[in-house]
Amino acid sequence: MSKVTEEDKLLFKEALVGVSPLIKQKKVEIVATKPKAPTKRAIENKYQIPPQKAKIEYTDSVNAHENLLNYRKGLRIQDLKRLRKGEFTIQGRLDLHGYTEEGAELRLSQFIHQSYLKKYRYLLVVHGKGYNSDTSFPVLKNLVNRMLRSLPEVIAFCSATQKDGGVGAVYVLIKAQ
Repeated sequence: MSKVTEEDKLLFKEALVGVSPLIKQKKVEIVATKPKAPTKRAIENKYQIPPQKAKIEYTDSVNAHENLLNYRKGLRIQDLKRLRKGEFTIQGRLDLHGYTEEGAELRLSQFIHQSYLKKYRYLLVVHGKGYNSDTSFPVLKNLVNRMLRSLPEVIAFCSATQKDGGVGAVYVLIKAQ
């Protein structure tokens, strides 16, 4: 290390002419707090956890012209009547025409889960009447009937009015978060 000479000291003093010292401020003590544990909903929203595959229970097959209706205990009768009349504003639509049974199952599950995360309550799912099915019953209509009964987000569903597809579509009521 080099020593500071008298000349360096004089130069430093000249450079500091007119400079005033900083005012000392009071120090604030910061206390670290433990962060709150994230909620399940926050984790799902952050990582977009895919929906769980529904455990589809056996239900009787329905034909192309049968009306669908299912609701969970606790639903108000007024809400069910309004749902059946199609009086709610539809917030999300899904058309399953052209999907295979496996593709429709995945798409419907994702649609319901995403709608729940977006806080949508009233949905329309178009499954068709199944006139072009290779079987004697409409495949997608029966799949929708079974899946919607088993998805925990779904409170109720019923066949749509004629203006929205009649027995080829269903109105779906999702539970509030």
